[in-house]
This record gives sequence, C-alpha cells and structure tokens, in this order.
Amino acid sequence: MKFSVIMSIYNEKQFLSKSIKSVLNQTYTDYEFIIIDDASKDNSLELINIYALKDNRIKVIKNKANIGLTKSLNKGISIAQGEFIVRQDGDDFFLPNHLEKLLFFFNNNPEYAFCGVNGFTIQNKKDLLNFFEFNDIRKNLLIRNCFNHSGIIVRKNIFEKYGKYDEAYRYGQDYELWCRLIYKYGLKGANLKDRLIIRNMPIERFFNKNVPKF
Repeated sequence: MKFSVIMSIYNEKQFLSKSIKSVLNQTYTDYEFIIIDDASKDNSLELINIYALKDNRIKVIKNKANIGLTKSLNKGISIAQGEFIVRQDGDDFFLPNHLEKLLFFFNNNPEYAFCGVNGFTIQNKKDLLNFFEFNDIRKNLLIRNCFNHSGIIVRKNIFEKYGKYDEAYRYGQDYELWCRLIYKYGLKGANLKDRLIIRNMPIERFFNKNVPKF
C-alpha cells in the first residue's frame, strides 16, 4: 500500500462530508484512509461511520476523550500501513490528482523525506487566494513555517527513524517536525508549485512564527 491518509477531527461536521469525498475521489486509489474522531460532541462520528460502511479503505478510530491533534496524529501514524503518510484536515479539500502528483514527485525524487503542496484558501467563505510560495525552504523556515500541514506527505520510515510529532506541542507540532528533520537531521523537504488543496481557514492562521528550539 502506497498511502495512508490521516485525518483527525473534532466537531467538524460542517465541511466534513466534502472533505471525505475529496479523498475518496482521488485518481490514485491505492491508499487507506484513517480518520480519528477526537471525542467530537456533534455528529461527526456518525457521519464518518456512514462513509466507512460504504468504503472499506476507511478506518475509524474513536478517542474516548479529547487528546488533541498531536496525540491523535501519532495514534494514526502508529497503525498506518502505507509507505507514505498524508495529512488531511476535516475542513480542507484535496483536488482529485493530489495523491497522483505526490507519487510522481517521490518516484522521481527519492532523496526527499517529505513534500508539501500549494493550493488555495477560502477566506471569509468567499475569497479565493493563492498560497505564498517559498523558493529557499531551508532559509525561510528560520523565519516562519513555509509548509502547509494539510496535504503534506512524509515517508513513514522517517517517523520510525526520527520520531513522530512531539507531543509537547499542542499547536505548531508540524513546524517543530519540519525544523527537526531539516536542521537537526539534515533531511530534505520540498514544496510542489501545483495547487492541490483548498483550505477553509483565514490566511493569518497559516504560519506559526515561533521557531522551535532543540
């Protein structure tokens, strides 16, 4: 199996159906879809279970108590069977060729540990904006997080060798991971220019400016 798409949700029923469909409608189909419900109080879990009954690629994990995004992602990574881990949020949407484009990149660039994607953001539910592009990732990562967490892909053996998300970080766990992999271990990360995701969040929330310290 090539991909394990991991989604952790908490009370995200508003956009959840569209988000799940965007994964199930990928042009590349060799993947599992792990969805962790982090003790949602709305009907998110019921909605997930409906899709799981229709598609056996979906694996549902129900947290008994809310443990937060970082621990939920690590739980998903621990059971993932795919060669690559792909992140997805419950209010974001993959374009249909998302996985296909990422697989093409890694087949042609085996030296890379992880790869992010460009995309669009819907600001205030109507404005369609382009993501910022960063040409020199190693330089710019010292200033701000230049990877979109949603849609990013990481080789699973990277987590096994260098560790999963640091559970000391309730927020910014992705930024800490990218800095650790690039600056501490000297690994390579890339960003595709292809716009392969739609993010449903204000642009001012994209970037965490607090650089992690090791």
